[in-house]
Amino acid sequence: MQKTRSEEIFLKCVGKYEINRGALIKPDWETSYLTINLDGFISTIDDKGIKKEGRTLIRRNSYTITQRDNRNSVEKIYKINGKYGTYSVASPQRNRTLIGTCQKGRG
Repeated sequence: MQKTRSEEIFLKCVGKYEINRGALIKPDWETSYLTINLDGFISTIDDKGIKKEGRTLIRRNSYTITQRDNRNSVEKIYKINGKYGTYSVASPQRNRTLIGTCQKGRG
């Protein structure tokens, strides 16, 4: 039997820390590669070569991915607007917000 693959969207997102960015040691821009599962289960985030997973919530033309740690507390919240190609990453524990743009990429 052949396994069926769900529909996925591949995005390349580049963002800058705009709010509460503090002292900069590294460049202030980051590149993330997102694989959004359109069935609404688990999406994959490739951030600096580290693969992470998060739950996906799809509403109209926007996607929200919630990444949690081992203690089940929210680590990061990724919000992507498909219509305008913008995204933001909120880190509630560090009080930092990353704002940027996304483009469709290859899978």
